[in-house]
Order: sequence, then C-alpha cells, then structure tokens
Amino acid sequence: MVEIATKNLEGYFKGKDWVHQLGFCAPDWRAFMAEHNQLFGSGPFFYTTNTFGRLLYHDEEVNCAGLEFHASYGAWGSHSIEVVTQNDWSIPTMFTELNEQDKPGLNHIHMFVDSLEETREACDFYNIPAITVGYPDLENALEKARATGADENAVRANADKPSFLVADMRKQVGFAVQFITPRAKMLHDAILRAKDEWDGSAEHMFIPLGGR
Repeated sequence: MVEIATKNLEGYFKGKDWVHQLGFCAPDWRAFMAEHNQLFGSGPFFYTTNTFGRLLYHDEEVNCAGLEFHASYGAWGSHSIEVVTQNDWSIPTMFTELNEQDKPGLNHIHMFVDSLEETREACDFYNIPAITVGYPDLENALEKARATGADENAVRANADKPSFLVADMRKQVGFAVQFITPRAKMLHDAILRAKDEWDGSAEHMFIPLGGR
C-alpha cells in the first residue's frame, strides 16, 4: 500500500510579505483616484478593465460573462493603491460581499504567495473561506502583456491557473486578503517608478494600461 504524503501547512502564512498595496472599491474609480490625489498627492494612476474566464464565489462558479472590473492602480508614497468599480453588482464577488455599491471603501490588502493552489489548501487547513477566486480571460491578459511588455508565453502557460484569490480573514484580523503571485510585482514596481517620473500634472495623471 502506497502512503500518500500530506503537506504540512501549519504556519503557511508566516513570513509572507504583503505587497504594500491597499485595495479599494468605489462607484467611480476615476473620481476616487482624483479625490485621493487631492488629499494625499498620490499618483499617477494606471487604468484598465479586468475580465475573467472563470470566477468562483464561495466555491460556486458564477456566470462572469459581461462582468468587468474597471481598475486603477497608483503610487501612494512608498506604497500603492488599487481601486475597482464593478460594472454588474448582481454578480457576487468580494466587492458585493464586503462593500456598498454607492460608497467608496477598503476591500483588502494584497499578499505575495508562490502558489495560489497551495494557498487555497492552506485556507482550507485553517478554515478560512475563499470569497472569490478568479481565472484569467486569456485574450484580456494577452492585451495587457503586449501593452506592458510582459512575457506572453508566461501568460499562456498560466492561463488555466487562478490569477487571484481573496480570502475572508475578518474573523482572524478584521479584513480580507487578496493573494497574488510574484508575477504581479512587475506592475507594482512600474507604479512606483512612474511616481518618480511624473510631473504631477492632471494631464498625465491617468495612464492606460491596456486590456480595454
């Protein structure tokens, strides 16, 4: 009889670095970022539309055809922020669960992990619910790769793997955590570089990222 080795997932989250990014939800992403800039001097802001090939909500697959996350990313001092406007509020996601449709609010922090599949196993081990798991819309992802100079082969190789996982850690620490792989670090670093190159003008505040 062959023994099946089991992973030791105790302590899985220890030592993981958070991405120094806060994720917000707002009814108007552009107005949110303009207000944030006025208050804190943040920016500039890269914007795009995120779509997904598959979306799971509490382990149930939802129909995400037509669902769009209008997203913007920008520098805030040595950190960065993300804000998302969800176009169809009838489709359940981490935003519909944790935010109000007509008000801006914090949704999650980001954290780097090497494998989202293993992270999901760790969440199950700790009985931490996965609110939303998203899988790439390949064409959308390739458009962004071409716009940003990312490796298209890597995008294709990861097309059937989850691109993000948002875990409900409100019981443990009072907020949700979005787990992403180090592939996303390229965008984070580009955001911080853009801050140093920006002239601070409203004319150059918003920068298209590709992917519609």
